Amino acid sequence: MSDNNENEVKIFDDEKKVLLDHNYDGIRELDHPLPKWWLITFAITIIFSIPYYAAYTFFGAQTIDQELAQDMKEMHAKQAAHEAKQGKFNLAEYEAYITGSKVAKIGKKVYKRKCKACHGANGEGGVGPNLTDAFWMHGNGSLETVYNTINKGVVDKGMAAWGPTLGKEKVFAVLKHMMEFKGTNPEGAKASQGQEFN
Repeated sequence: MSDNNENEVKIFDDEKKVLLDHNYDGIRELDHPLPKWWLITFAITIIFSIPYYAAYTFFGAQTIDQELAQDMKEMHAKQAAHEAKQGKFNLAEYEAYITGSKVAKIGKKVYKRKCKACHGANGEGGVGPNLTDAFWMHGNGSLETVYNTINKGVVDKGMAAWGPTLGKEKVFAVLKHMMEFKGTNPEGAKASQGQEFN
């Protein structure tokens, strides 16, 4: 016959002070207190919740959605101002810039890196339209409209807005390079697209 004492749970001396009085079917519970840091944090959250609740309920503090809407509004305003500054084509500024000795090199380099994949090495077209003929899908082929297309992109056609990335001077340089493709009729040129402008 086994000794019942073997099945009894041993209670250590340091547990006696946290041992609860009640006993349920031989089960005893220990009442370990929560850590002080946890209790302090909990108290702080309760204290913080009072002015927080009052601010958002009675004093009209902005919600997260309202703050986001305000931030988005400010961002769009700044973006619009930046685009307006970058997007205005100034012919005199363009003509003054393209007289520089390094413009041709810059334009060729930028075109090779950013435009060649879609428009071909010689502007003959590929994924993007042919740049060597008199047909244009966006604008009329003038310096201003081609500049605006490069600068602002064509989102629905997958063309990025290069103005914010490249800056005005590099857009001027690649514009000059692209305009030199006109009338070159390279081998394997893509069929004309858009409207013809002479």
